[in-house]
Amino acid sequence: MIPLKPLLLALLLGPPAASLAAAGSLSDLILAPGLFRTAPDGALLAYDHVREAPPVLPRADLAEGRLVLTAGDGPRGRALALAREEEGQVRPVAEFPASGPNPVLLYFLETTARNMANATGGSPFYIRNRMREALVGAEVAPEAGEGPVTVTMQPFEHDANRGRMGIFADLVIGVRFMPEEPGQILELSADTAPVGDGYHDRLTLIAED
Repeated sequence: MIPLKPLLLALLLGPPAASLAAAGSLSDLILAPGLFRTAPDGALLAYDHVREAPPVLPRADLAEGRLVLTAGDGPRGRALALAREEEGQVRPVAEFPASGPNPVLLYFLETTARNMANATGGSPFYIRNRMREALVGAEVAPEAGEGPVTVTMQPFEHDANRGRMGIFADLVIGVRFMPEEPGQILELSADTAPVGDGYHDRLTLIAED
């Protein structure tokens, strides 16, 4: 299993109190701790996972398969585990405390940050901080009626170091979820331009039978 990275630790500690008080804050919903604290044992959520990258990013971690979140009792109490299923093989990814935020979201953001750092040679700490700020600062606009909400963020749109980030300067992160069930994220995406040749990562929730 991989260890928790600095971004994950920062997110587990939660955003600043001032941000938590903001009405309509995206982080209030999808980063709320303990959403799976009382989940039953076994598989909770499964996602189709596809990640593509152009040849200019030779170190990008490509993926095509499924990401599965399960719940159970670990050596330190209630725990959530992520595993990747690819080509008939199951590979553990990481284990998280059930008292923390959504592991699927944390894993997705950390992988995006790591691939960007590998591709650009930039500081992973700097990249993680900008992504965290974008997530904490995003707000959910009031929606008429019921249905899924999609929030998009561009962490580096106005960054002073955009010129060093290559295709990742225009990175767009998308989160699609049901406000009444924020733990059940419907889709996570990370995309750069151009559409055909850029970096594209997508997790799509697999509906239960």
